[in-house]
Amino acid sequence: MVEAGAVNGSRVFDAAEIEGELRDARTAALEMVRGARGALSGAVDLTMGYLSFLGFVERAQAFHLGTVDMVEAGNPLAAATLLRSFAENLAVVFYIEKHPGEMSKLYPGAEQGLAMGKVIAAAQKSLPGFKRLHDHLSSMAHPSGSGAFQTLRTEPDGRIFWQSHPTFLSNEDALQYLKWLAELRGLTATVIRNTAAGFAAAESSAHQSG
Repeated sequence: MVEAGAVNGSRVFDAAEIEGELRDARTAALEMVRGARGALSGAVDLTMGYLSFLGFVERAQAFHLGTVDMVEAGNPLAAATLLRSFAENLAVVFYIEKHPGEMSKLYPGAEQGLAMGKVIAAAQKSLPGFKRLHDHLSSMAHPSGSGAFQTLRTEPDGRIFWQSHPTFLSNEDALQYLKWLAELRGLTATVIRNTAAGFAAAESSAHQSG
């Protein structure tokens, strides 16, 4: 680790002080994907649409848990990058709702992906403020002046502190990531629940018709 102007008490973020919030976030991740069980019960016809749903659930859990891990590690740049991916995973739902013909781009083996700019614009129409959050997270994930210098601060005596090892400037900054994560998690959980219920209803109808 490279440090410049280090002073006593320079590490102002302490993961131990937000241990309860981190634990709650990990528990909530399991609750988020639990709604998918309704679509997995009994024999199911694994159509491409079904597999796309499973991919959505898998990415949601992976990005969510990864974000929590990086918050605990005190790594805001990595946390922002994973949180942005978690947000984009959700945004795709709003885009596909308006452009169902592009669902094939989510199928296993698809060679062409979705245009993320259009995906974010679609989410913004349903979720005011979504693009602002995505832009903020992107500024952290991409090389930029606004996303750099996460550890740079001025001490009360005027000295400048910077270190190469990532850290949050405060516990409050870390908790803000968990708040954003919770908001996106609630919406993602609703999508999982409703989609699973739709698959379950379709399977039930098919069995009754058969």
